[in-house]
Amino acid sequence: MGDALQLVQSAAAALQRREPAAARKLLRQALALDPGRGDGWSILGVAAIGSGDAAGALPPFRRSLCCAPANPAYARNLAACLKRLGRAGEAMAVLHRAMLAGALAPDLLCDLADLRLGSGDGSAALQLYRLALLLAPDHGRSLNNLTEALRRQAMPEAATELFRLARLRGTATAWAAAGAELVEAGRIEEAQPALRRSLVLDPAGAATWSNLGFAHLQRHRAEAAVAAFAHARRLDPALAEAPVGQGSALMLMGRVREGAALYEERVRLPLFQPPRRFDRPDWDGRIRPGATLLVHADRGLGDAIQFIRYAPILRARGMRVLFCGQENLLDLLRSSGVVDAAFGYEDELPPYDMHAHVMSLIHRMGTGLDDIPADIPYLRPSEAAMSRWAGRTAGVKGLKVGIVWAGSAQFHYDRDRSPRLAPLLPLFDIPGVTAVVLQFGQGRDDMARLPLPAGIVDWGGELQGMDTTAAALEGLDMVVSSCTFMAHLAGALGRPVSVLLHAGSEWRWLREREESPWYPTARLYRQTVPGDWSGPVARLRADLAALAERRIALAGN
Repeated sequence: MGDALQLVQSAAAALQRREPAAARKLLRQALALDPGRGDGWSILGVAAIGSGDAAGALPPFRRSLCCAPANPAYARNLAACLKRLGRAGEAMAVLHRAMLAGALAPDLLCDLADLRLGSGDGSAALQLYRLALLLAPDHGRSLNNLTEALRRQAMPEAATELFRLARLRGTATAWAAAGAELVEAGRIEEAQPALRRSLVLDPAGAATWSNLGFAHLQRHRAEAAVAAFAHARRLDPALAEAPVGQGSALMLMGRVREGAALYEERVRLPLFQPPRRFDRPDWDGRIRPGATLLVHADRGLGDAIQFIRYAPILRARGMRVLFCGQENLLDLLRSSGVVDAAFGYEDELPPYDMHAHVMSLIHRMGTGLDDIPADIPYLRPSEAAMSRWAGRTAGVKGLKVGIVWAGSAQFHYDRDRSPRLAPLLPLFDIPGVTAVVLQFGQGRDDMARLPLPAGIVDWGGELQGMDTTAAALEGLDMVVSSCTFMAHLAGALGRPVSVLLHAGSEWRWLREREESPWYPTARLYRQTVPGDWSGPVARLRADLAALAERRIALAGN
């Protein structure tokens, strides 16, 4: 047996010298003496792989595993060979049997997790990565692959695992990735130290400076954000995210004209590419009486509602304005008469001379903080919609307050901007107030988990399209909304609206203000502590209660 061991050792040395033929000869001699040597069979398989004979490596790899079923190295070699041959399912079975036989090695578990992930079984992959890390908390490959799996599935835990990976690796790149993911997850207090640590290691990281700017922006530290974005732009003038962020920060500060010009750089980002091509030139902002401008909108309904206000101004100056955008907005725009014609994104368009995205109108029209066009209402529901909703509030007592607690979940920041129902429950039992549910879509699921008090009115299931929704709002005394299209719709209709804003609310709401220059009938209720809705809800409840009391007092007189 000693001779067999020496022969195996000599064969391994021959392989290191890149003498595969000599190694195979020595291994055959060793295995003739001791057929139970798993290491011999394994090295024989490695020699076959080194010669490009993956199929020939399978038999010796299988023999090695038969000799020691719980040896993780033998199982991994066989699985890798099977995977190379395109037999991933068999490779998974090999690793799974080895795991059941007791081969609980981090590398083997990570291999199996990778295969599970590749087969589409993300849930099993995550469990296996976590098991590997339970055995070896600093197993870098498992931690890296777990993070990638979490990111692929858009799971919030990705930020935590990236932070662990950054601490393990300690590189500027790792800290930058962790910081970026933490910013994306809204975990700003954790993101900033990670980003700063990356910049200590690599001060020239333009993307990291830009992410630091976005972290400042989410806490309304606009001056610090502007400085970080400006530094990123100096380091990398081609980085489109930096001027977009800097423009947002400047508009948040009230420097609307300057910020809107930089914000135009967003058209270089994939996220802002329109879903269809427009074959006419981009409008340069010059008024051309008699020319036809196509205004298009493709993202949030709130964007279209807020900035279509420019269309009547352009028409008054002699231009013809067409709209192309969201289907459920068309009837309302037609009934309001703000555009000459409105089309869906799939419709065939009539001839036009130039086009502009609806959000670009801020810059193209040269808007500053002091000359924001705020003549309201500029939207009006159709007579047909008003007729359908006529009398719906008859018999509804007290102050009629419509409430929305969630926006579209397709926007990643909805988790921050939408309070959901639970924090808003104090608004549903105010004396003298009848709460009217306007929430529709996914947010209505909250009502199944949190039953509302008796006496509320629920219109949410009936709101189909903006024309219908606008008619419903006309019958209310007040609308309460998170930062979603309902706030914009109420403001554009000239209805009183209370807007609940999170700590990192968008530039369009400015900062440290209770009123909006875009919507004169809006009052803003802001978080003072990030993530805590109790403060703004308590202030809003007190204001609604006071308004209801005044209504009761006036009725008594």
